[in-house]
Amino acid sequence: MTATDEPSRTTLSGRQAESDATDLAALGYGQQLSRTMSPFTAFALAFSMVSINTGIVTLFLDPFNRIGGAAVLLWLLVIPMVLTLVAVYAHLAGRMPITGYAYQWSSRLVGPNFGWFTGWIALVSFLAGTAGTAAAIGSVFAPEIWANPTTRQVQALSIGCTLVVAALNVIGVKIATRVNNIGASIELIGTVLLVIALLAGVLVFFGHTEGLRVLADTSPLSGQPITLGSIALAALLPVYVLLGWEGAADLAEETINPRKAAPKAMFRAVVVSGIIGFAVFALLAMALPSSPASFLTGPENPVLKLVAVQIGPFARALMIVVAFASIFACLIANMAVATRMTFALSRDNMLPASKRLQSVGARTKAPIQAIVFVAAVAIGLNLLNAGLVGKIYAMVGLTYYLTYALTMVATAVAEKRRTIPAATDGVFDLGRWLNPVVGLGLVWCVAVIAALTLPAENNQNAVTVLVVLAIGLLWWVLVLRHRLKAGTAGPPDVLAARNRRG
Repeated sequence: MTATDEPSRTTLSGRQAESDATDLAALGYGQQLSRTMSPFTAFALAFSMVSINTGIVTLFLDPFNRIGGAAVLLWLLVIPMVLTLVAVYAHLAGRMPITGYAYQWSSRLVGPNFGWFTGWIALVSFLAGTAGTAAAIGSVFAPEIWANPTTRQVQALSIGCTLVVAALNVIGVKIATRVNNIGASIELIGTVLLVIALLAGVLVFFGHTEGLRVLADTSPLSGQPITLGSIALAALLPVYVLLGWEGAADLAEETINPRKAAPKAMFRAVVVSGIIGFAVFALLAMALPSSPASFLTGPENPVLKLVAVQIGPFARALMIVVAFASIFACLIANMAVATRMTFALSRDNMLPASKRLQSVGARTKAPIQAIVFVAAVAIGLNLLNAGLVGKIYAMVGLTYYLTYALTMVATAVAEKRRTIPAATDGVFDLGRWLNPVVGLGLVWCVAVIAALTLPAENNQNAVTVLVVLAIGLLWWVLVLRHRLKAGTAGPPDVLAARNRRG
């Protein structure tokens, strides 16, 4: 490095910061949060939100119960369909780089009333995601601490980790994302090593394994016949795994050059997570030392049990470390995006107690009151659901896909009205493919929402989400619509444009 390199880099960084602040000012806001996230950090956050290990370690058994080992092949359907959603989100993220992505985009593309319902459902998905990830930590790792953990012990571990993560977020986004980067790196490296070990074992070293024949296994462990409904439910494991990648867009105001960084981070997170997740799930299935019916029984976590049997106790211990690091990083990321959505809605006076929830620490530049609120909700959900991760995950998946669906609708409406902002040079652009991709993404959203509501076992999830939607509707009817009509709530640039027209 020459003596002139560092000033040059500093100048470029300063110019980018000025450009990012100008973009944000054009959307009606000043720079309140600390803009320190690099492109790698944006990817690490999105990768941690997806968290391969969170879904696979906690829900590995479920597809075998539904349709048998053939469920592995469903990943090949889910991955490309999720990428249609990513493409639309990348198209929007490059044009409107702002925290509170779903709410902000929908408010500008359709209107603040529509934006409220999109933002409300997105907020619920992030709140439930934070609680679900905390519950996953308790469910997976409490048996590693206590021989026969009670419900209270599982909850205690979940709540303890929630409090630690809240403290990290209060200190500031820089320390929170640094810890998240470490966790994401451990997950990525550890999972790749697991793939290599499993691949070598299946091909060369392991003794008897199920091998490729598990992919043709259509014997559900439940003993129930395979139906279209059971296939749809079996596909929910990769659906649950490939959630949360849009977290990179939600932290746009803390990302350097978010117009380019956020779209790339989302694509990379889904492609990397999808490929590795499919490989891990497929290889774990093929590495089973006996039939799924005989091996996947008992109280021990099936993934940890399989790794211990086939690779050894040291590998199992290493897997626990990798799994804990990845799920803990996922919890950090979930809380970060939940607090930013809370902050974004409160900044526009869209929530009760907005004045308090939008406050940002003078030193840490973190939305401290929002962090306290998210942590309290996560703890409350864990107590109400007795630490059962499956109950919370079902609500997470449904609210995420409702958010995706509403964003697809908003994009289609705005494209018809020709009101989507133009792209700047070098920003991801679907061009003439936007409408077909939006249509395909919306069909996929409807299919997933149907799988998460119509089967009898998921009816309660639908009822729970309807209650949540009713709360959002009640707040809108009683208070928010009057604020929006009076111009005391909503995005400032949207309100300013309305005033000019009026």
